[in-house]
Amino acid sequence: MGEGARLFLPVQVPEAMFYAGDPHFAQGDGEVALTAFEAPLRATLRLTLHSDTRARRLAAGLAGPYAETAGHYLVTGLDEDLDEAVRKATRSALTYLAERCGLPGAVALAYLSAAVDLRISQVVDGVKGVHVCLPKADLGPLLIDGPTAPGLLR
Repeated sequence: MGEGARLFLPVQVPEAMFYAGDPHFAQGDGEVALTAFEAPLRATLRLTLHSDTRARRLAAGLAGPYAETAGHYLVTGLDEDLDEAVRKATRSALTYLAERCGLPGAVALAYLSAAVDLRISQVVDGVKGVHVCLPKADLGPLLIDGPTAPGLLR
């Protein structure tokens, strides 16, 4: 994701802990072998617990973690079956577009088909990963809570 990115992880159990590891200098989308260009982990992380209703509703509606980079909002789909991971990622993108932009399902689905990239995060492990790249340039004007809402990069 890169420097300055934000990763949102749903907290699924009381008193959950946080662990960071397995950093890479480089890894292609779709990691197909057991290693990428491994790196030491030296990072400054800030953890924030978002407990407002809107953030909780969005996290509950998504199939997994989501993120924000300088240019994209990313939603994920994770499953042992790659086809199911794609379905989960697509459902998460539809949920994100409905919650954050108020787009009706048919409009959001047409937008995903015409203008959005799905990328394979990794296939090397038992659980396959897909991420949907939603361009900020497209969605900024549509955000219900505006482009400077909490939880969005400024």
